[in-house]
Amino acid sequence: MDNANQPDRIESIERILQQVAAAQQRSQERHEALAETVELLTRDVQQDAENIRKDAENIRTLARNSQILHDSIKALETIAVAHEQRIDRLEGQ
Repeated sequence: MDNANQPDRIESIERILQQVAAAQQRSQERHEALAETVELLTRDVQQDAENIRKDAENIRTLARNSQILHDSIKALETIAVAHEQRIDRLEGQ
């Protein structure tokens, strides 16, 4: 081996090692950023699931209340028809 080229080779190896270290650092930073993104997305999905559960419960409550309202209107209709028939009978006398 030519000793004259040895310092150039050592410098070349050192540059390569620095480039590898820098690439590893960038890779680690990207990995951490991706891990943080996944964590945030997971929390968002969990919150969305909770919101959907609450919306479903609200829809069920709305449906029950709508049925109660419908039944009340039908009962009022029955009362109104009975009163109308009574008035018609009284006016017919």
